[in-house]
Amino acid sequence: MAEIIEAETQRTEMIANAVAFLTDYDLLMTPATIVAPYPVEQRYVTECAGVTFDTYIDWLAIAFAVSLTTAPALSLPCGFTAEGLPVGLQIVAIPRGEAKLLSGARQLEKLLDLDTVSPIDPRPGS
Repeated sequence: MAEIIEAETQRTEMIANAVAFLTDYDLLMTPATIVAPYPVEQRYVTECAGVTFDTYIDWLAIAFAVSLTTAPALSLPCGFTAEGLPVGLQIVAIPRGEAKLLSGARQLEKLLDLDTVSPIDPRPGS
């Protein structure tokens, strides 16, 4: 029970920090993942920038940490690597700020001219 109380206390602090930050800023924008897409045969990312990950979940912290704050978020396809692999941008708004989130994402789509980009086939030739 003590572990649950500690976890909820930490989560409450995370929510308060997110609200404080997003009170001063309209949106938070981060990479959607810490690495570019990797071969489908690879189960998950095991290492990045010298940091080794023990589990599938560890490398996803950039995305799941936001979920713990109750803030709405989305991943916007926003470009490609030099190898032609898709890159996503995570956009986060203040809790209950879905309208601001969607409006900001739409503005960014227009700014980056993403209306003209078609989805890619993740497995060409299949």
